[in-house]
Amino acid sequence: MGLIQLYNADWRGVVSTRVCPLPDCTSAIVRREINGEYSLTAALPAGAGFLNEVAIGRAVKATVNEAGAEQYFIIKRRQRSLTGGMNVYAEHQSYYYNGVMLGGNTANPGGQVRVVFLGFRTYAVPSITDISTWTYSRSTSLRADFPERPGPKSITELLKSFLIANAGGELIHDGFNVEYVDQMGSDNGARYAYGANLTMMEAEDVIDNYASGIYPFWGRAGDASRPLTTISDKIYNFSGNYPIQNIIPVDFTDKFDTQPSEADLLAACAEYETINAPAGFPLSIRAARARIAGDVPVDLGDTVTLTNTRWGMDKKTRIVALSFDALRDRVQNVEFGTVNPGFAGAVKNMK
Repeated sequence: MGLIQLYNADWRGVVSTRVCPLPDCTSAIVRREINGEYSLTAALPAGAGFLNEVAIGRAVKATVNEAGAEQYFIIKRRQRSLTGGMNVYAEHQSYYYNGVMLGGNTANPGGQVRVVFLGFRTYAVPSITDISTWTYSRSTSLRADFPERPGPKSITELLKSFLIANAGGELIHDGFNVEYVDQMGSDNGARYAYGANLTMMEAEDVIDNYASGIYPFWGRAGDASRPLTTISDKIYNFSGNYPIQNIIPVDFTDKFDTQPSEADLLAACAEYETINAPAGFPLSIRAARARIAGDVPVDLGDTVTLTNTRWGMDKKTRIVALSFDALRDRVQNVEFGTVNPGFAGAVKNMK
C-alpha cells in the first residue's frame, strides 16, 4: 500500500519541509494525459488524522506509475461534507506555469523549435530560471511560427497553442523539469489480453475536438496597418473524407510580418494541415487489467498490445491517458488512441 505525504510549499509550488503523512486516505488517484491533465484527487474520512493540516497551497507527494516514480501536487481545492469527510483536488507542480507570462524580447528569427522552447524559460515573468530546467530532445526542427514580440500569454498556453499545435511533439513534466520530446513512452511488449489479465474494456467512436478544415486569416478588420486578409474560398478543407464537417479559425497574423498574398496563406494552410489534420478516427478505448506474473509495467505514452478475441482485436496501440491508484500502487484505468491528444487543447486555445 502506498503512503500519501503532505509537504509545505511556497507560492510557486516549490516544496520545502514534510508536514505529516496522510495514512487515513481512502483514495488517491493520479490522472495524466499526454500534453494535458496532470492531477490528483484524494478522499479523507471524518475523523482522519491530520485532517486540519490539509490546506490550500500545501503539496501532496504521491506515486504516479508502476515504476514507483513520485511527484508533488499542489492542493487547489478542498471540499468538506456535512459528516466531516474531505475531498481534495491537487494539480501537478507544472501547473504553476499557467500563471507565468511571456512577453517581449523573445525573437526567434530562425523559426527553430529549439530556440522557441528554451526561450520560454529564459524570458519568463516572473523568472523561473532558479526553479526549473528545460530540456530539448526532439530530432526535428520544424518551424514553430512563434511571434517575435507576442502579447503577454501564459507559458502553458504558448506551449500548447504555438509549440505543440505547430510543431507537434510531447512534453514530459517531472517536477519543474520540462522535457520536449518527439514521443514519450516505449514498447516493452506489455499486453492487455482478454481471458488473461484484461478486467475491463470499453470502446466508442469519438470525433470530438477535431478539425476537417480551417478558416485562415491575417490581420484584423478596421486595422489599416494590418487589414483583414483571407483566401478567396474563405475555407481551407483538409484532404480526405470526414463524416462531419468541423471548421476552426486559425490566425496567421504572427506568421507574416507584412500582408501575405493568397498564395502565402494557402502555403501556410498546407503546412498547418500536414501537422494537425487528424489521421482517421480510431476507436477511443478504455481498459484495465490485473497485473499477473510476467506482466511488463506500463506508463503514459507506452505502446502495448491490446487483444480482445470477442471483438476480433489484436493490435498495438498507445496509452494516451492513465489513471494510477497511488494507495494501491496499480494502474486503475488506461485510455488508448493514436490521435495527438495535444491537438484538442490547441484547438480550444485558437478559438
